[in-house]
Amino acid sequence: MSPKYKYFLIALVLSLGLDQGTKIWARQSLKPRAPEVITVINGYFDLEYAENTGSAFSLLRGRPEARYLLFAFGIVALGVVAYYLRKATPGQRRIAAELGLLAGGAIGNLIDRAAYGYVTDFILWKMGAHRWPNFNVADAALLIGIAGLLIDMKPAEKPTKGKAKA
Repeated sequence: MSPKYKYFLIALVLSLGLDQGTKIWARQSLKPRAPEVITVINGYFDLEYAENTGSAFSLLRGRPEARYLLFAFGIVALGVVAYYLRKATPGQRRIAAELGLLAGGAIGNLIDRAAYGYVTDFILWKMGAHRWPNFNVADAALLIGIAGLLIDMKPAEKPTKGKAKA
C-alpha cells in the first residue's frame, strides 16, 4: 500500500473513532444533564450538550430541508476528497493525512445526520462574554484538515528576476 493511503487511513480512522467515541459519551453523559454546563477551564473551555440541525455555526438550523441538503453536501465532499487523494503523489503523506481528517470529520457528521437528524456538539470555547458556537471532534478534524491543505497548497513563490549579487 502506498504511503499516502496509509497516512490517509490512519487520519481517517483516528478522527472518526475519536469523534464517534466522544459523541457517544456526550449523548450518554452530557445530554441527561443538559442544560447544565461542565466547566473544564473557567472562562475558556466548557462542555455543553447541543443538537445542531444546521451546518457550521448553526447555519440552516431549523430548516426542514437542511438534513438532506447537508447530507448530500457531505457525500459530494467525500467525492472531492477521493479525487484529490488519487491526484496526490505517493510521497505526499501530509496532504493525504489532511484529506483523511476531512474524510473522518465528514463521515462522523454524516453518521449523526443519518442516525439522529442532527449533529451532536458538546465542546464550547469562550473568552469572557464571547462564546464560539458549540462543536465536536469531527468539526475540529475538518478545520485542521482544511487549514493544513490551505497551507500546503499555497502557490510557491516565484524567484525574482534580476542579477545575482557577487
